[in-house]
Amino acid sequence: MQILSVVFGIIFVLLLLSLLATTLMELIASFFSLRGRNLTKALRNMLSSSDENEILLQDFKANSLYRHLTEQYGRRSRADAPSYMSAETFQSILFDIILKGEPIEKLKERIDALPDQDLRNVLNQLLRESGGQLDLFRHEVQNWYSNVMDRAGGWYKRYTQKILVFLGLGIAIVFNADTVGIYERLSSNPEQLEQIVALADNYVAAREGIPTEEVFKSGRNLPAPSPANTTPAQPSPGYTGPAVVFDSLGNPVPGPIAEDPTIVPELNQNIDEMDSAEYARFQSKLDEFRDILNYEFESVRSPLGLGWEGVSVTELGFYDLITKLLGFILTALAISMGAPFWFDLLRKVANIRSAGSRPS
Repeated sequence: MQILSVVFGIIFVLLLLSLLATTLMELIASFFSLRGRNLTKALRNMLSSSDENEILLQDFKANSLYRHLTEQYGRRSRADAPSYMSAETFQSILFDIILKGEPIEKLKERIDALPDQDLRNVLNQLLRESGGQLDLFRHEVQNWYSNVMDRAGGWYKRYTQKILVFLGLGIAIVFNADTVGIYERLSSNPEQLEQIVALADNYVAAREGIPTEEVFKSGRNLPAPSPANTTPAQPSPGYTGPAVVFDSLGNPVPGPIAEDPTIVPELNQNIDEMDSAEYARFQSKLDEFRDILNYEFESVRSPLGLGWEGVSVTELGFYDLITKLLGFILTALAISMGAPFWFDLLRKVANIRSAGSRPS
């Protein structure tokens, strides 16, 4: 039973480290508008894949409806694209730039005159499949955009997961959190193990019933929460972390992802230039990052002795250095698995330790 408790404690520590890394990545993603850049990449593939001059893409970005999506309170955002755009909006802008003010009856003629051959082929294929029915053609174009955005979500997730590995390695080194050392401390010190297990049990109990995987999914370009259509979830008593936010349909609103947090001098200026969606995400994730660092992570830092205080690297032998390096790499790889993976695993192990699932 002790080995199960040790595993339970390690999973809990890795979960907190993953939460810290994921939230930091989401902060950086908002700061650098990574979602907007990913959306621009998808639009370029759709509208100008074989047109070197990117004529249609430039027309698309010059559309007034599109430009309003990248502005905040009348000021142009520094982002090239909004963080989210619906299929209906894409279809409306696309038809507007294709027709250029001409009647809808000339749509087929205007499609044949497009500069990008791949786009011409795709739209003509969708037009044939719709049997020339305009309403059905609009629906087909919207489905095409949605399918491309699903793939763009995969691009985004893979890109950010690569960054998460290096970010996890940095966190592991800064906090001296190597998995091998954590295992040795928990398995050799029953008092520390008991403290960590108690914290993990309280953590699971306080968050019982809160959705996991959907809360953390962040690959797709989703709208940010707004005061008009979101309400904070009501967590269990004793929960001190950030609230989970749900939209008007009851779905948890996810957050974004990251790159390089070292650019500080122009922070205020860059925040002012964010679009509304990214600004809301940035503020939300900044508060969440502070809560995780000051409360949840600090609760395990003391019992486990995480950090470099009292540690002399020069006194470590060759074997100790290799072991610590291996522990850092294991921690970085574990963090790259993501917080939802470790939270789901933590709840499963908690159910095993309590000999079954909690009654509903």
